[in-house]
Amino acid sequence: MTMTPRWFYSVDGQAKYYQDGDYIYSKNGQCEFSVSNGSWYAIKGGTAEYYVSDNWVYSRDGNAMFHFG
Repeated sequence: MTMTPRWFYSVDGQAKYYQDGDYIYSKNGQCEFSVSNGSWYAIKGGTAEYYVSDNWVYSRDGNAMFHFG
């Protein structure tokens, strides 16, 4: 079975990241975040940068940053 990556789009409609398993990658294929319990943790630094609610990804301060494609 082939998995199709799940893309995330910025609020201006640009494809920014995609998810493959428990990891989030930039468009150029660099691993940027790991996903755990609905939060995105930076690979460098390990802090929760974003969280998922409904079909949106929010910054720590609650701003809508990306939506699921």
